Amino acid sequence: MNKIVITGSQSGMGLALREHLSAQGASIIGIDLPGKGAEVEADLSNRAGRAAAVAQTLELCGGQLNGVVANAGVDLPGNLPLMLELNYLGAIELLQGLRPALALAGRSGAAATVSDSVAISPGIPEALVEQLLTRGQDALTTVTMALASNPNLGYQVSKMALARWIRRNAASAEWAGAGITLNGVAPGPVMTPLLAHDLLDPQKGPMIRALPQPLGEFTTPQAVAELYEFLLSPKARYIVGQIIMIDGGIEAAWRSDDWPCAWQIGREEFIGRYFSRKASA
Repeated sequence: MNKIVITGSQSGMGLALREHLSAQGASIIGIDLPGKGAEVEADLSNRAGRAAAVAQTLELCGGQLNGVVANAGVDLPGNLPLMLELNYLGAIELLQGLRPALALAGRSGAAATVSDSVAISPGIPEALVEQLLTRGQDALTTVTMALASNPNLGYQVSKMALARWIRRNAASAEWAGAGITLNGVAPGPVMTPLLAHDLLDPQKGPMIRALPQPLGEFTTPQAVAELYEFLLSPKARYIVGQIIMIDGGIEAAWRSDDWPCAWQIGREEFIGRYFSRKASA
């Protein structure tokens, strides 16, 4: 029986994924806030909570896992430190802490919930994303201060940092080299109770409805769950380091000509990269 870890397992997309994988026969270890009924109760928005979550999970799984989904996240512009820490560090530190258990399984899968907002939001400050990537916890104060004048970009900064972390690590010896596929799922608006609530909001509602809807409907939690099921399965064995949009075509409607794009790199630089990678292989 496959052992799968899901953070944010007790509501929204996490709950939909939990129920879907359970129905397929998987053994689920859910991680969520205390009082929500998860197997592991922990607050992933702080370092101690993350360490406790990893330790309890490893004890419950016996040191071996087949899959991990780092799904927990929030959009709270009014609490930038919590949002940045949960959305970015809460995901990557959990993935790093559980990586040895995934490697022990021989072939396994990991994925994290990103957001299509990383591709459709203008003006995401790249310098702040890079600070999170390079300095981690030590960058939280600086990034929070820099976002104080525009806190609505905090969510996109945290999710862009997560997406870049996935891209930078997925093909490494520690992940792909250890038999672990690592990818990101980037939903658009998903018809959860939270979205239903936001659609009634006099400010958020009109903005959400104004998004392109090529399919004429919002993405369902079940559809997201099925994508995660695929990415954790042997069928997705050769999908590595991808950020997969599942937004009903929103990103494609706005940015159809932006990807794929030509790799603007000189011949000498390309040859240098080629041989440096070949030598290290």
